[in-house]
Amino acid sequence: KMVEKASKVLLDQDFCTRRVVALGPIEATRRHVSDLIDLRRAHSHHKELSSGELLDLNIVDAIQEGSACIIDEVIHQSQDSPKSVNVAICLSTMGEGLIKARQPRDASQRLDEAASLYRELLGQGHIDVARAVNAVAKSLVKINETRAALIRFGEASSTYEDCNASHHFDSIANLQGMANLFVTSGDFQAATALYENVISRKQNVHGEYSVATAKTINDYAVILAKNGRMDDALARYEKARATYEQALDGLPPSMSWLNHGESAAKCGFDMALINLNIASIKSKKGDVAGAIHSYEIGVQGLRKYKEELELAGDEAGKNKNSSHMRHLVSALGRIGSLKLKQGDKNGALEAYASLFKEVDSSESPVASRLEKAKAHIKCATIYRQSGERDDNKHAIIHLREALNMYTDLYGAKHKDTVAVATSLQQWMEEEHHHSTRS
Repeated sequence: KMVEKASKVLLDQDFCTRRVVALGPIEATRRHVSDLIDLRRAHSHHKELSSGELLDLNIVDAIQEGSACIIDEVIHQSQDSPKSVNVAICLSTMGEGLIKARQPRDASQRLDEAASLYRELLGQGHIDVARAVNAVAKSLVKINETRAALIRFGEASSTYEDCNASHHFDSIANLQGMANLFVTSGDFQAATALYENVISRKQNVHGEYSVATAKTINDYAVILAKNGRMDDALARYEKARATYEQALDGLPPSMSWLNHGESAAKCGFDMALINLNIASIKSKKGDVAGAIHSYEIGVQGLRKYKEELELAGDEAGKNKNSSHMRHLVSALGRIGSLKLKQGDKNGALEAYASLFKEVDSSESPVASRLEKAKAHIKCATIYRQSGERDDNKHAIIHLREALNMYTDLYGAKHKDTVAVATSLQQWMEEEHHHSTRS
């Protein structure tokens, strides 16, 4: 019942009064927001652990009332006027907290009130007004109010321009948020124009060869690829890779990046993903050799990242379900398929053998285990087609492994499992027939 008791305290007007008197309006609001977020977490945790036992508490209403309680008290105790910068700060703090408490509609209302108050107190051409309007825009994105969010992003952009802060990192982030929203709404032409603008500003602020610039060029490439502009996407991916290489040149893996908080090792992981995206596009364009080369470079990057995680004592390095391991397994599977397309059966077998080592039957995710099962079928097919007696035995071994994996994944009656079992039975009967004849 501690959750219910805590909610009563946070909704108590006397408690809010004492909190504002003791801590001041800004710190009191910050603490109250933090407590409301903790209340939401505790409520969710109770729901997960309880077996049908319901709390006498509507968490949405409780957070609404708790936020209103502290804001009302801040306004009541405001020495100068209910319209003060302190009140605006408290409203924006509460709005950001409500987003974390998963109540974006209430958050949007509070942030809008804060933006209006900032505008009234500071005037339209102030950077804090721009930041407040940007916060409103991001809250509107959370509730799928795309058109209203775009208007707010545009308003924030104009305000940044008015106060000569167009190259401030907040202004650039605002433009990129607008570009992302244009992508979501399907207006790729507008998104492309904005990304060109963002890249230019990032180059001016951070330098042409910086991590920030490389990341934005990569984001732009993703958009071009989604829009089907593969040639342009490929050029941007290659530009992003070159920018990363220049930015990382000569730096040790532990080197942290000012303003980004990312290590050179993490940037190396990003480069590996870029190489995989380049490989994917080359494969679609029919450049099989180029695709294999890019996949192999990507695999090298992923393995290097894995080693660096393990050296740093990070458990993610050994976690089979981590993103770098999933990408590694998928890339090895693609290399095997492309080498088969080239007619390089030995190269394909080598790629699949590497894949087998990276997948664990119990720890790896389903997608990776399925990739391994399919690879066993492809290996079985390669050996089967050679026609040699020893190779037929290898084919049966691989097909049996595939059957075991499909049975674990889908069960014995699934159509794919039945198809593999039928082929294995046929191959084993043929092998037995050949053995008896010889």
